[in-house]
Amino acid sequence: MFSKLRIRFIQNPTLYYAMSIAATWAGVGSLMNGITMVQTYGIVPFLIWALGNTLACVVFGIFAPAIPKLRDVFRSRAMRVIAGLMSIFQIWLSMNGIQAIFADTVLGGRFGMALAYASAAFFLLLLVRFGMLRNVLTDHMSWSAVYGVALLLTACAIIHSQGSMNPLAWGVDEANLTTGINKAALLLPGAFLYPYFFEILDYNDKNKDGTKKVNIRRAFALGGFLFGAYLAFPLLLAWTSFSPALNIIKAILVTLVAVSTLSSFLYSVYITFGRKLGLAVNLASVALWQLLIPLGVMGVWTLMSTIRIYIVAGAILTALIWHTAARRRAAAV
Repeated sequence: MFSKLRIRFIQNPTLYYAMSIAATWAGVGSLMNGITMVQTYGIVPFLIWALGNTLACVVFGIFAPAIPKLRDVFRSRAMRVIAGLMSIFQIWLSMNGIQAIFADTVLGGRFGMALAYASAAFFLLLLVRFGMLRNVLTDHMSWSAVYGVALLLTACAIIHSQGSMNPLAWGVDEANLTTGINKAALLLPGAFLYPYFFEILDYNDKNKDGTKKVNIRRAFALGGFLFGAYLAFPLLLAWTSFSPALNIIKAILVTLVAVSTLSSFLYSVYITFGRKLGLAVNLASVALWQLLIPLGVMGVWTLMSTIRIYIVAGAILTALIWHTAARRRAAAV
């Protein structure tokens, strides 16, 4: 099966890129955060937030290949360290999400912890063996499963909740609308700090596997819209309640999303720090997960995710200044 997928990917990779982009961007908290967003702030703020989520990958696909020197800026040591650190936090977030979602089921948090460790170990082994091809193809398979399980969960939850659906507000007051707009705006630059997305650009330009070069902007646009389609599920699930059996299906769904993100950020660390150091950082990140999380390290992630709009703006400005200076030097020769 893997070999057939590999051949199809090499011949026509656009959809595979798009599925991997959507899977990577989703993040472990996308389902539960979406449900909380609707229930807390209302339907309209959720839709604004969902639009920001959808457009983030589209914006990256349009501007990242077009801005001169931008890839060189993100290859600099300072930006590699920043992006690498954020990738480590994403690894921890994904593993935390797997553990936490099973804590609400009869299987318990210990099962979730074991599954998180097993998932990380599995993808680390595949990473050493297959690299980029592995990440794209496993993302494609897991994200295909996400749609199937999400559809099953949504249908069962609606049937289970008939006659007792949760009341939802439109959320059109100023405070809730402002929250939706602010959250959407903070999402837009987020994709620029995903090393894997820059690797897709480079891989599409030149690769050793013979994979066909495609319109990469189209792939990122499709990836954004595929993720936007997935956000219909938390909108519908916000109306419903979950039985113990449905909680297990929900845990499976969140785990599928989490492992897609986990695999991409393990790969991001690998490409950010290099083969040997990247593998060492990945092993250390997985090993230290349970030791460091109780120390409040996620507060650093919260700060970094809040200021990333300034990090990305600074990187783009640096790229433009660099490009302008290089053109002036070339003209003066």
